[in-house]
Amino acid sequence: MGKQVFYEDISVGDDLPDTVKVPTRAQLFMYSAITWNIHRIHYDDAYAKTEGHPMVLVHGPLQGAFFGQYMTDWAAPGGRLKKISYSNRGIALPDEPYIIKGEVTGKRIEDGMHLVDCYLRGENKDGEIAAMGSATVIVPSKG
Repeated sequence: MGKQVFYEDISVGDDLPDTVKVPTRAQLFMYSAITWNIHRIHYDDAYAKTEGHPMVLVHGPLQGAFFGQYMTDWAAPGGRLKKISYSNRGIALPDEPYIIKGEVTGKRIEDGMHLVDCYLRGENKDGEIAAMGSATVIVPSKG
């Protein structure tokens, strides 16, 4: 990512480059702190196991933040995020790869803005879907 994308060069069906995040336990703790999320499944392994999880889990909203960063990185430097939505479908674990993939599902010009719609998914290291979503970005035009 980091290469400028232009509306004219994007086609429906294009895959966005995959990216990998590796959320750490420290990142989970800090995310809990800044969001005032006191649910122990995000920082206490023993407690997470009492709820049937193998260990602490990556926050759903943190996965959503990863999606937002993924889209702004792809659309940058001249693009920006217009809309994003996601839902959690599985688990993501700390200190393991979290792979984000995307695909262009639509493009249109609306109110003078060059809009690109994308499908997003986050997978854990086993290829299981942890989160799915969609986003719309505004990208620059060559003309």
